[in-house]
Amino acid sequence: MDHDILTSDTPARLFFRWKNVLRFRIGIADCSGLAQLPNAEDFPDEFPVDEFGIGHLLGEVLGLAALKLFRVSGTSFPGEWSFDPVGQWLHALACVDRMTDTGRLSVVYRVIDLGLSAPNRLHVLNARLDALSNDDLHRMAMEAVQGERMKPDVFEGLME
Repeated sequence: MDHDILTSDTPARLFFRWKNVLRFRIGIADCSGLAQLPNAEDFPDEFPVDEFGIGHLLGEVLGLAALKLFRVSGTSFPGEWSFDPVGQWLHALACVDRMTDTGRLSVVYRVIDLGLSAPNRLHVLNARLDALSNDDLHRMAMEAVQGERMKPDVFEGLME
């Protein structure tokens, strides 16, 4: 590898750093709870490109991953108990990283909006979430840190 990439925060180096921390482990046997999602404490302080809103774009992907994880795990994780598991999830999602919080919570808003406006379409959203693999989520997150919108948009056509 080029020495420059390893010693400075060039766009290439930042891309490499993000690539290594945006790992999704949903459904992996030796991971449980939120450990199946990327840890925001490991995130670099910058993105490979300098565009407004990248944190929000990444937050949307992380929000989708949390929905998928929530779908796989149910309202609580094995060995954990709470009076309000959904509230516990929302609190965990909202207090992870200010840079991506609004994006994660916007996904929650979209699900609530869909559930209230078109509940008969929730099964389509569930099928789309189920179809996403950890590799898909990684690709989507890497595209987000480069300023690209979420593809596929799992909400596309559901609110029409």
